[in-house]
Amino acid sequence: MKEYIILVALSAIIAAVTDILAPKEWRGYVRIAVGFLILAVLISPLAKVKNIEIFNVDTGFSVSDVAIKDKVTEELIKNVEKDIEERALSEFKTDVKATAELEVDGEHKIKGVKKIVIKSGKVPDGLEARLKEVYGCENIEFRNK
Repeated sequence: MKEYIILVALSAIIAAVTDILAPKEWRGYVRIAVGFLILAVLISPLAKVKNIEIFNVDTGFSVSDVAIKDKVTEELIKNVEKDIEERALSEFKTDVKATAELEVDGEHKIKGVKKIVIKSGKVPDGLEARLKEVYGCENIEFRNK
């Protein structure tokens, strides 16, 4: 059903684009050809009932859930690192570079922040306690830049 909906949408887009781009003297012919295309798309489910294949639709989209969840995890790591850096600057007036590791289970569900590494010339008092409070992370390392 998903492929059928995609095919109907694509044929509608193709019909609109060809109608816009076709020269005026060709529009009648283009509309007839596109009309046959849309008609074939619309009756393709009926053809499948009779085991006749009009279109073999392969959209080429095969993005797995794992790839999507990995991308979400990467974005969340970037957001956590940016938040740590902004928090250190706003609350402690210290410019730091942060890296974070997230704890992810076998189903790619994020459990929490596993490790934070702070690169800074000077570590302000209270930063470690604040990060533990905000992120619930006990593994915080400080390194010189």
